[in-house]
Amino acid sequence: MGYKHLEKGYNIFLGVGMLILGIIMFGFFVKDLWVLLQMIWQVDLQKNFYSIAQLILETFLFFEFVVLTQEYFLQNHISLQNFMYIGVTAMLRNLLVYHDDTMGILIQSASIAIMILVLVIYRWSRRYLADLEQEEARKEAIFAEEHHKQQLENKK
Repeated sequence: MGYKHLEKGYNIFLGVGMLILGIIMFGFFVKDLWVLLQMIWQVDLQKNFYSIAQLILETFLFFEFVVLTQEYFLQNHISLQNFMYIGVTAMLRNLLVYHDDTMGILIQSASIAIMILVLVIYRWSRRYLADLEQEEARKEAIFAEEHHKQQLENKK
């Protein structure tokens, strides 16, 4: 009984925390959107193209976090796959606007490749484990069928 109260309290705390985090993210989103609109209207686009592009890409990152928050409230968990997808897309966005250091670009490219490799391995392992579970269920069904046939033959 104590564990149920603890779990319920934990879920309430997590829900409130996610709600507060969502409100904070929305505030930063509105702030970034305001700064972006000011930059577009007041600044020379040719001189500050990269800073404007970076701000636009940051703004899209907020949408991904909103999707994560929505997934948590709908499913009560956030999948590792979605974290990996957001990590890869965030690194790709950063790579689009980061052109200063060749070694930095190489490191970011390597980290993107590693994240994609980890994602492929994760998806493969989930499929492999699901196949093993299905194979075990098939073996149990075949065994039960053979056992049932054997019992019918023994009765004759």
